[in-house]
Amino acid sequence: MAKNWNKIWRWVHLIAGLMLVVYHSRIAYVEYGWMETAWSAEVDKFVSTTFVFLVMWTGLAKWPVYPWYKKRQNRKRREKKQAAAE
Repeated sequence: MAKNWNKIWRWVHLIAGLMLVVYHSRIAYVEYGWMETAWSAEVDKFVSTTFVFLVMWTGLAKWPVYPWYKKRQNRKRREKKQAAAE
C-alpha cells in the first residue's frame, strides 16, 4: 500500500477524532452519573488546544482540493475553446 499525504492525514484525523470521542464520552458518563469525575483542568486545556486543532486542520488538509481545482481549470479551458470556435 503506497503512502501519500492524503492517507497519512486521514489516519491522523481518525486517530485524533477517536480520542475526542473518548474524551467527550467520559464527560457524558459523568453527566449521566455513571462515573464520578471527568477530566482535570490540565487535560481539558491539552485537548482543547491540541486535539481540536489537530482534528480540524487534518480534516481540512485531507480534502482533495487539487481535483476540484483541476476540474475548474479544465472547464475554463473548454469554455474558452468553445468561445473561440464560435
